[in-house]
Amino acid sequence: MQLERPLPTPSELTAPFWAAAREHRLIRPVCDDCSRSFFTPQLICPHCLGEKWSYQTSTGRGSVYSSTIVHRPPSPAIPAPYELAIVDMDEGWQLLTNIVTTRDEPTPIGTRVEVTWTEIDENWTFPAFHTIDAEDAPR
Repeated sequence: MQLERPLPTPSELTAPFWAAAREHRLIRPVCDDCSRSFFTPQLICPHCLGEKWSYQTSTGRGSVYSSTIVHRPPSPAIPAPYELAIVDMDEGWQLLTNIVTTRDEPTPIGTRVEVTWTEIDENWTFPAFHTIDAEDAPR
């Protein structure tokens, strides 16, 4: 997909996330003090205000918290319709993302999903999610 304007430059905090995404690895910040995951990367843990955290690998699985179908995108460069969702990740953090499973209606709340990858260009890869069939879900 060719975007009309360039994508933002990753910051010092977000560069490791985007580098991992290019390698098809989903990572998230985890606080060294309280061991809780959070997203987006911040200088301090939003849970305990600890100043030390590190990126750790995510399972890439979670459940849909909220979902909607977007029919009017913010830019003509983004094809619509597409599904925008908040996913509750299994490690206790949330991610605003796309659901790429083709549907006419939003994915129901609680549906299990797993990360997949959307290649934007040679420099950018975005995490997206697809639904997991019940027989594929971990027990």
